[in-house]
Amino acid sequence: MSINMKTLTQALAKTAAVIEKTVSTTVQEVTGPKPLQDYELLHQIGSAGPGLAWKLYSAKARDGTRPQQYPIVCVWVLDKRLLSEARARAGLSKAAEDAFLDILRADAGKMVRLRHPGVVHVVQALDESKNAMAMVTEPLFASVANALGNTENVEKVPKDLKGMEMGLLEVKHGMLQLAETLDFLHNNAHLIHRAVSPENVLITSNGAWKLGGFGFAIATDHASSDLANGQAFHYAVS
Repeated sequence: MSINMKTLTQALAKTAAVIEKTVSTTVQEVTGPKPLQDYELLHQIGSAGPGLAWKLYSAKARDGTRPQQYPIVCVWVLDKRLLSEARARAGLSKAAEDAFLDILRADAGKMVRLRHPGVVHVVQALDESKNAMAMVTEPLFASVANALGNTENVEKVPKDLKGMEMGLLEVKHGMLQLAETLDFLHNNAHLIHRAVSPENVLITSNGAWKLGGFGFAIATDHASSDLANGQAFHYAVS
C-alpha cells in the first residue's frame, strides 16, 4: 500500500499542533496565569479594584538572574472560583459574573496602554487561566480604601495598615496628584475615568497616589454623546 508522504506529513503536523496546544493549556491550568509562574508571591499587602476583588501581593521574580526594573513588584490576583462562590451566595446570574470579569479585563487593558506617572505602571499584562486572573505592576503599599480602614478581601491585615491614619497634608498631596492625572486623562488621553474611588486609587511603595480602575472609562467624545442623549452614568462607591 502506497503512502502519500505529503498527506502523512500534514497529518503529523496537525497532530503535533493539537498536542502542543493541549499540553500548553494543561500546564497553564496547573500552574495558573503567567504572572504566577514568573513571580513568587511573598505576602498579601492589600486589596483593590471594584469590590476590592483584586488581592495585592508583594512579589519577586523567580528568575533572579534576569534584570528587573523593580526588585519587588506587586502581583494582582483574582481567584475566579471564589468569585463564582460569592456570586452564587448573592443569588446573582452567571452573566453578571462574566460582565464583572470583563470590567477587570478592560481595566487591565487600559492601564497597559496609558503611560503617565499618575497611572499605575503595569510590568506584566493581564493573563488568565480557567481559575484565576493575574497581572504585575510596580510595587504598591495598598489601595486608599485599605489605608482608610476597609480591608475586605485581605486575609491577614499587614501591621502597617492596622490602625493607620493619614495626615491632612498627605491626603491633600494625594488629591493633588489625582487631579493632575485626571487633567492628563481628560485633555491628553481624551478619556473619562468615571470610577474614581478609594478602591481604585493605589498608594505606591514610595507614597505616590496613582489611578487604576479603568474598567468604566470611555472616550470623551462618547461621554459628550451620552450627555447629549440624556444618558446618565452612576458608579456606586463603597
